Amino acid sequence: MPKSELAERVKNASFRLFGKRIPNFPVYKQIYQKSGIGLIYESYMAVMLFSCVLSFVLTFVVGLFLHYFLFSTPIYRGIIAASSLSVVSVSIVLISYIARPLWLIRQRRAQIDSSLIYTVGYMGVLSAGGLPIERVFSRVVEVEPRPAIRELATKFVANVRMFGMDVASSLDDVRLHSPSDIFAKLLLGIMNTIKTSGDLKSLLVFETNRLLTLKREQLKKTLSALIALSELYVTAMVMAPITFIIMLTILSVLGTTQFGLSPATQLNLIVFLGIPAICIMFIVLLDGILPKED
Repeated sequence: MPKSELAERVKNASFRLFGKRIPNFPVYKQIYQKSGIGLIYESYMAVMLFSCVLSFVLTFVVGLFLHYFLFSTPIYRGIIAASSLSVVSVSIVLISYIARPLWLIRQRRAQIDSSLIYTVGYMGVLSAGGLPIERVFSRVVEVEPRPAIRELATKFVANVRMFGMDVASSLDDVRLHSPSDIFAKLLLGIMNTIKTSGDLKSLLVFETNRLLTLKREQLKKTLSALIALSELYVTAMVMAPITFIIMLTILSVLGTTQFGLSPATQLNLIVFLGIPAICIMFIVLLDGILPKED
């Protein structure tokens, strides 16, 4: 059976079983709408409940079988142990489903914020040529390489051309589904401009200049962080190992030990474990500080 057909059957079965028992969490529903997941909110929650029940049953059966038949545990202890494992597995599944939209929002927001300046600049060029906002978003869909921005632009075009929504309503719908606050404010500005002056060119030029200013400020902050990190790197990777090696060399001459380890063992720990661990830590810090660009 193909994976797509199996997934469709699971989704349909989940909705039939739990479709009427979906808890109402308006705040989480708003968060979910910004994640870009293809399923509607009700179907996603139904699949989550189905997965939790399935995980509990499977874990309980497997755990009870292992404890009773393999480890010869008394039945009541096996039930308690299997129930505990089932609760843990359900908790893991539940947390995974809840955290997935939050992780996708963070990923999509970073992708939009890092690349929005290029998209807005392109939209400004198109609007300067006299194209209406519908045509502008259609061209964005054709040339935009970033999936997060392309999906939002596609949603706007589909709302207008397929569902017959007016431009203002479609922009408002896309704004509610945008994980980026910067992009949401841009869409709000476009909505207000269309309702008042209609001068999209001036608005997009202004937004491009504003995003350039934000980009410069971000680069300045990144540069300052890299300067501080470079000073910390010199201290941690150059001065500290040299200082410890000199101290341990002197202690080896004196024949003293620390924490039950000889100076030679301590030198080996610093060279083969300490320095590589510090290098990995700095790699992780650099990955977090440097901006993500496509």
